[in-house]
Amino acid sequence: MAQNTKLHAVRHFYTAAEGLITLEDDVLSIVRQVREIYSDNVTVEVDPDTGYFHFVGHENGTDYLIFSTPELDGRAFTRLLSSDSHWRDHTDPYDAAEREQDELDREKEYQQRQKISEMGEELVHALQKDGQAPFLPKQVYIPRGINANR
Repeated sequence: MAQNTKLHAVRHFYTAAEGLITLEDDVLSIVRQVREIYSDNVTVEVDPDTGYFHFVGHENGTDYLIFSTPELDGRAFTRLLSSDSHWRDHTDPYDAAEREQDELDREKEYQQRQKISEMGEELVHALQKDGQAPFLPKQVYIPRGINANR
């Protein structure tokens, strides 16, 4: 079993096992984009036995397979970006759904509080109007900038 060949972001390069390797434009483009975004943290390797391309991650001295693909094209690069949870434009669909549900819950609670507050105000007004609750205080709005020492 031959060892995988790490692809570099240059058109022609030489390896001891394979000799001179020339990359096609589309493969070279993907390798360059991976290099620009991930530097040496992610590399593209080709398996000489199967012809599959492997996206390999390198972290803390450990190499791990991200995924393999028979064709190296824009779909593979998009797949790499969408699998990266640290990508700056990545949005987790579960987190997005959770945030949306939280916002709906907050809005629902606010509407309920408003209804209860309005009903409470009507009840206090009716009680005071009938003279049954003269001891209930009336709310007085005091703006924030007013100081009691003045």
